[in-house]
Order: sequence, then C-alpha cells, then structure tokens
Amino acid sequence: MFSTKIFIVFTLYSLTLDSISGKPFVDGLTACKRSDPNLDECLLNMLKQTKPQLIQGNPELNLPPLDPVHIPRVSVYKNMQDIRVTGELSNLTAKGASSITFKALKVNLRENTWDMVIAVPLITFVTDFNLNVTLKVILMPVFGNGLCDGKISRSVVRFHANTEVKDGKLKLNDIKINLSLGDVEVHIIKSQNPTLAQTTSQFFNTNKRMILDLVTPVAEDVVRQMLLRYSNRILSTIEITDLLID
Repeated sequence: MFSTKIFIVFTLYSLTLDSISGKPFVDGLTACKRSDPNLDECLLNMLKQTKPQLIQGNPELNLPPLDPVHIPRVSVYKNMQDIRVTGELSNLTAKGASSITFKALKVNLRENTWDMVIAVPLITFVTDFNLNVTLKVILMPVFGNGLCDGKISRSVVRFHANTEVKDGKLKLNDIKINLSLGDVEVHIIKSQNPTLAQTTSQFFNTNKRMILDLVTPVAEDVVRQMLLRYSNRILSTIEITDLLID
C-alpha cells in the first residue's frame, strides 16, 4: 500500500516541467520521435534520466523529496474469511524510493494508452495505527492503537493509463493498478495490550499470504484515487511536444 504511492508519484514527477524557466525538469532531455521504432525504449530512458532529480524533489514546483515519503493518513477496511480489519494508519513514513527501477514502458499512440512496470527491491515503513482487528484464531477482537514497523520486499507495480491530448497537453482519464507484493513483514512495537500485540504480530508473519491479500486491494484503491485526484494538475504543466515530436 505504501510503496505503491511512491511508484506512481515517480511516474508523474518525471514528466513535470519547470513552470518558471519552461525547461524540462532535467536538463538535456530530448523529445522522442513518434516514428521511432524504439519509441518505448526512448521514453523509458527519459524516465531513467530523471531519477536523481526525482529523489531530491523540486521546491519551485512544490514537489517534495521522495525518500523518505510521508503519508498523513490511510483508511483501512477489509473483511476476509480469517481476518477483519477496520480503522486507519497515520503519520506513515516509508523509505526505499531510491532503489526503484523502471522495468518496462509501452505506449500506444493510436489508443492513447500508457503501460508501465516498476520494481522496488525493498520498502521499509513505520506508522501509527488505530485499528480493530478480528482474527479467526483469537476468539475476541483486538482493539487499540500503537506503533508498528515493517518491510515490503520484491514489489512490482503495473499500471495501465488511458489518456488524451487536449489543448496540446497530456490528460489522464483513467488508470488501472495491479500491485504484486513479494513479501511483507509487520511488527507491532508499541500497543495498549502488549500480549495481544505479540500474538497479532506472530499471526501476521506466519500467515503472510493472507496479509498480502488483505493489503493489496486496499493499496490499489488508495493509489488509484490519489492519482486521479492530483495527476492532471501536474500533467497540465506538460506540453506534449516536450515528450513527443513528429
């Protein structure tokens, strides 16, 4: 859930222009030719060149640094066969964006679609929580708040974006997110009930597949809503000719 936000922000930031100077976010970038038989590779290389600047952020464009990334609040609601979780996470800090790699990019100019695959070897996080967790193996709900940390490793995110060019600018109409988390570990390090916290941590880390199934759809929904809300404001600074020329 947390790593995914970093992935998508990376993609948007990499296309953002300096609104004051009118120059690309990274000097030396050259627009790709639409007729280039290696167009996908050209655009992918453009993304890779922006990585150092993306990590640092850009105060003039109100783009914060990406490692670490801070997420004020995430609502959680999921009901599965063996576990039910409701509540929220707050003051979440995630580290690991600097290890992101852009694996693949495919652009269909006729259909106005952009498909990308991004990988991150490791994301570590720490967050406050206020949750109501009901586990099948424990005959009572676990209520409370506290602090937990963890790590998400071998993550891959795929997204499919439907776009259009309007008034010379790229506009995002819709996006589909597919998140694959290779492994996850969660440890409750502070809680109102240390005994139940220890039991819950043990349950989480011995039932990782279930936890991954719990986290993944929540993450995909959060990222999709966030992206649709803010991406067009960022994309409005981009001239399509800064990316593609005839």
